Amino acid sequence: MSDTTNDQSTGQRPNPRRIIYFGLIATVVILVIYAVAVSLTTSSVSSGSSSVSTKYTGVQNGGPLVGKVVPGFSLTTVATASQKLSLKSYIGHPLVLNFFASWCVPCKTELPEFASLSKMDAGKVQFIGVDENDTRGPAQALLKSAGVTYPTGFDGSGSLVQPFHLIGLPTTLFINSKGVVVDYIAGQISLSTLKQGIAKIVKN
Repeated sequence: MSDTTNDQSTGQRPNPRRIIYFGLIATVVILVIYAVAVSLTTSSVSSGSSSVSTKYTGVQNGGPLVGKVVPGFSLTTVATASQKLSLKSYIGHPLVLNFFASWCVPCKTELPEFASLSKMDAGKVQFIGVDENDTRGPAQALLKSAGVTYPTGFDGSGSLVQPFHLIGLPTTLFINSKGVVVDYIAGQISLSTLKQGIAKIVKN
């Protein structure tokens, strides 16, 4: 009689401790699944950001500066600390503004193409370089080996990172003669993409 009563009681009223136990297990499982999902998402975003800023061509177009007047700056040049480079003095001409550094591998890859095209398109578009978070010696060596002869400013402290919304190097801005940013590309770009960007600002 006692056994039958216990069985019926067990069937009708589940053990509260067992409910709490399984509830805790379910909660832990859900939290673990959520953490793994967030981790995978973050990893994917970080990997994407890395590829945009340092590794691949055709990387990331656009940004908050597109359609706006380019921020101004006045820097010393890579060649010497006694010479100044002001972006304002070049407004009125189509500009290709390239941010680079000697420690940036993709920058080393694309700079010779920038140097070559700047000479071919001389008079049609003005190239300007800005060396970011770097030291003059290595930057001077890189420009020499790449054949760069266009004006290059030195921003060793990275003061232009925020105003130009730099998320990595290299970064290239295409600016029309009115000083408006027509295109913004973060990452290494191909020669064909460079030519396409120039075509956009020359038309404007």
